[in-house]
Amino acid sequence: MRTTPSPITGNLLMLITAALWGFAFVAQKTGMDYFGPFMFSAIRFTVGATCLVLLVRWFGGNKLSRRGVLMGVVMGVVLTFGSMLQQIGIVETTAGKSGFITAVYILLVPVFLFFTGKRLSLQIWPAAFLVMFGLYLLSIKKGDFSTINSGDYWVLASSIFWALHILLIEKAVKYHDPLRLSIVQFYVCAVLSLLGAYTFEGVVWDNVWKGLQGGFIEIAYASIASVAIAYTLQVFAQRSVPSHHAALILSLEAVFAVVGGIWLLGEELTSRMLWGFGLMFAGIVLAQWRFKGRIFATEPSNSETILERSDDNPLG
Repeated sequence: MRTTPSPITGNLLMLITAALWGFAFVAQKTGMDYFGPFMFSAIRFTVGATCLVLLVRWFGGNKLSRRGVLMGVVMGVVLTFGSMLQQIGIVETTAGKSGFITAVYILLVPVFLFFTGKRLSLQIWPAAFLVMFGLYLLSIKKGDFSTINSGDYWVLASSIFWALHILLIEKAVKYHDPLRLSIVQFYVCAVLSLLGAYTFEGVVWDNVWKGLQGGFIEIAYASIASVAIAYTLQVFAQRSVPSHHAALILSLEAVFAVVGGIWLLGEELTSRMLWGFGLMFAGIVLAQWRFKGRIFATEPSNSETILERSDDNPLG
């Protein structure tokens, strides 16, 4: 699975990923009626990783080197922190607010890149703020922050790890098979989540079985669609989509979370929300638009090309 998608295909895959993650907010919220946050994550990532194992022979690809396995483990640890902090927080806050607060990673990705010395196009900054303001209009009603609670802070902390996860993926997929990277990181996340369930929740397997019966739809969607499909699409797509652009596209998960609420829960669509949609799309287009009038994806520099081809590449 070494093929690199075109920039257009990569952006489309990112959009699909955002949609799958957006609708997953509903499953994650209602899934807490049947499981604790740690056990829910342990089950969803175990099922998701196992689904990918069944696809390995079909897709083929190269086996991971020791460095590839290590990279997958590191990605899995970061994914665990991001997923668990978000899952704990969503118990106490709403899906809409969770989407807005999580999307702080939109700003964190270019900030992290800036401090590593990477040059970014100037429009990435106003684009990021357009997207953030659009998310604000979508998620915070009438500018009222009085309902901020402990869950909001847990979700805010998760955004740091989502930003780091995007940056790790951008590095790893240049040199290692995306499908196998996903399998490693998902199993790592599943094991760590299960340890968390035993430590903080107290596992009673009869209750877990009852939860699986009652929350089957939530687990099925969160594991197959949100984990097995969406995370793997993200890893594959980031072969051609730079991390700071990926962050903006993936922020559309908040839009799809709102759509899911309207469609599945009968929530109201207001003019304020429509403005939010418009600003988000404007920000994403601005981030990828050359002022000569062409959509673009950042090309690797000569040094990056040399690094990727070198036998001494530290990541390969």
